[in-house]
Amino acid sequence: MAAYFPALTIGASTYTFGHLEPFTFSFQSQLAKRELSIHVTFSNHCFSKAYSPQLHPEGEPIIDCGARSRTFCATRYRLSLQLPVVVSSLNTPHVKVWQTAAQRNWVYTIRVEDPAGPYHLFFEIRRASGGKPQDLNLIVESAYHQTVAAPKVHGKMGFLLLCSKVFLRQPVATKR
Repeated sequence: MAAYFPALTIGASTYTFGHLEPFTFSFQSQLAKRELSIHVTFSNHCFSKAYSPQLHPEGEPIIDCGARSRTFCATRYRLSLQLPVVVSSLNTPHVKVWQTAAQRNWVYTIRVEDPAGPYHLFFEIRRASGGKPQDLNLIVESAYHQTVAAPKVHGKMGFLLLCSKVFLRQPVATKR
C-alpha cells in the first residue's frame, strides 16, 4: 500500500509522514444513541506553509497543492508528529472546539512548549457519504503554531456534540 504522503528529501534529510496516515476512532454518542466512527485524514498544510518565490529555499522541492504551491516547514513538520495524539484527544467529553469565522471549519487549540504558545488545529467534519464504513470524515486542513494574530472564531461547542449533530444533520452554528 502506498504512503498517504510520500517521503520528502531535502538536502541530506529525508522526512517521512507515516504519522499522518489516515486512522479511525469511535465514540458512543448519547445524542445519536449509537456508536459513531470518525475517519481522520490530514492535508499537507500540517507540514508545509504558503509558497513564496522570494522566501522559498533554493534547491528545496515545491510541494504541489493544486492551484497553490507550498513550501516544507520544519517547525510544522516537527509539531505534526504529535497530531495523531492531539486528534485522538478530541475524543473526550470535556473538549471544546471553536467555530471559525468561515463557519465551515473548526479549530482546536493547545499550548506547546517549542515554539512556546498556541498550536491551532483546523479541521472540517462532515457526514460520510453512503457506502462508507465510517459515519463521519474529519479532515485536518491545517495545523500550526501561532506567530501573529489568533484565528477569528465564533462560539464554541463540545467536540462530541458537534460530531453527533453533524451525523444527525442538525444545525451546528454557534452563538455570535
